[in-house]
This record gives sequence, structure tokens and C-alpha cells, in this order.
Amino acid sequence: PFIGRKIAYDEEFKQKYIPSWYDYTLEKPKSAWTRAELQEHLVKLRTELHERAIRGEFTPEKLEEMRRNLEKKPEKAEHAHFAQLHPGVDDDEELEDD
Repeated sequence: PFIGRKIAYDEEFKQKYIPSWYDYTLEKPKSAWTRAELQEHLVKLRTELHERAIRGEFTPEKLEEMRRNLEKKPEKAEHAHFAQLHPGVDDDEELEDD
């Protein structure tokens, strides 16, 4: 474990003792968003959801309709298990909202 850690974190040691054909290191991809961009996106999303709630888009009737549309069964019976929320929950059981 000590040598593996040394190889992973010490670039000079890795270049000196590990041959290039044995080095499977992947370049770390640049993050798609910076922290500031992610924060800005979350604030914008929260604002949009708040405005939608004020307009009344999340009434119990609309939420129930959305649930019914999301929980539709696939046309083929062999794919019906993909539509279940949990394999142990029967279709006629009521789900508890937390």
C-alpha cells in the first residue's frame, strides 16, 4: 500500500521508476462547472421552482396526475417490472410520502 500511494501521489517517483508502457493513468477531466456556476444554477432552479409553486403548478391534483403519468405500465408484460418503484411493492399498495 505504501508504494501504491507513492506511485499515485508522487509524480516524480512515478516518472522515475514506472515505465511509460505500464502507466495507465487517466487524465483528470476538467469539471463541467465551477463551484460558482453550479451555485448559480442551483439558485436559478430554486427560484424557478418557487415561482412555479406561487403560480399553483404543484397543487395536489396536479401532483396526482403527474404521478399517474409517471407510473404508467409498459406495453409489453415482460418489461412491466421496470415500471415498479420497488420490486417488493405491489401495484395495489399505497405508497407513503415522506
